[in-house]
Formats: sequence, structure tokens, C-alpha cells
Amino acid sequence: MIPTILDNGKQKTVQILLVDDHTLIRRGMKGQFSLEPGFSVIGEAGDGAQAIELAAQLQPDVVLMDIDLPVMDGIRATQQIKSSCTATRILALSAFDNDTQVMGMLAAGADGYCLKTIEWEQLIAVIQLILQGGAYLDPQIAQKVARMLKPTVVSGEIPESGGLEQPVLSNREREILKLIAKGYSNQEIAKELYLSLGTVKSYVRMVLNKLSVDDRVQAAALAVREGLI
Repeated sequence: MIPTILDNGKQKTVQILLVDDHTLIRRGMKGQFSLEPGFSVIGEAGDGAQAIELAAQLQPDVVLMDIDLPVMDGIRATQQIKSSCTATRILALSAFDNDTQVMGMLAAGADGYCLKTIEWEQLIAVIQLILQGGAYLDPQIAQKVARMLKPTVVSGEIPESGGLEQPVLSNREREILKLIAKGYSNQEIAKELYLSLGTVKSYVRMVLNKLSVDDRVQAAALAVREGLI
């Protein structure tokens, strides 16, 4: 099936923006897409800031987004593109299954997460899926997310409400938690919220204590699962 989308009842070529800091990878993918009927690479970006600029200018149907990018990482670029280009679908395409990156991309609004080991034919199928409104996680990633989002039950007891009691977080603590879930470091949080690094570290400790978790990844997973952000 030719991967096209409908535009007022007519078939339209799928327009793709490639985002990767390796020129060779972008060129290779662009060459592959040139062999696929119904696809057109309309832009390339080598960093997150450029990706935001081109997405706003070109309004692509799909952005293939690397995560480890210079200037601005793929997580923050995804968040900003999603807020301004609501019709654009974003597929994370990463060489890693890092926990923080996975949760950060999902919290930022990515429509899918693939590893770069994916077969080309499967990548085409995934793009078609997210264009139709679906979501996709690489099976390896899906297992990781499932483990992170699995509720912790004490002494084998299942809460009658079907969920865990939500901790009470202040507005500032929720701001901190949102940025943790998006993969921000303490230094980046301090810059974003105009706080000192010491103040941010104190807030992070308070958030982890209130959530009864050991690290930032667990905090992000719980925040997503319980709707705290």
C-alpha cells in the first residue's frame, strides 16, 4: 500500500522532516525515501533549534527526530513542535533505549519511539500507523515502559480505588516534576525556572521523597502513570 494521507478527499504525498546531527545518516535516509512512492523529504535539520524553525516553516506531516542533538535536544524540540504544529506527527528515532530519554520523549508528546536498528519496511509501516492516529513503541521500549509504569503494591494489597493515592505537590514542585519528566538536568531546570542550582536540588529531593521513589526515572514514570503532570 502506498503510504499517503488524505487531503480533502485526495491522496497527498507524505512530507517528512529529517532531524539528525549526522549528515551521512540524513543523506542515507533521504536516498531511501526517494525510492518510496508517496514520500517526500522536504527538509533536514542537524539540531533541535533548526528542527523547530523548519517545522514551523514547512509544516511537515512527520518529523523523524533524533534525541541526542546539539544546541537543543530532541525532547525539548519535540515539545515545542507539538505545541505549535498540532497536526505534525513526531517519531523518535534513537540509537539508545535510555530510560530518561524514553520517558522524556513520551512526556513531550512523541507519537512513537523506534530504535535505529529497525528494518526499513517496518519503519515505513510505523510512519503509516502514526499518520493514521496510532502510536508505536519499539517492543524493547514497550517492555521497559511497562515495567516503569507498573504500580507498586504494598503487602500484596490492591487499592480499592484502582490506583495509588496521589501525593500533594506544590505548584513549584509540579513544575520541577514536569521538567524532570522531560529529561531536564538540574542545571537546565535552574536556568528554565530562574532558580539557583542548590534550590533546584532541594526541590528535586522533596519531589522524590513525596513520590516515594529512588530516582528521576521512577519519578517521571509515576508522574505519567498517575496523571500528576
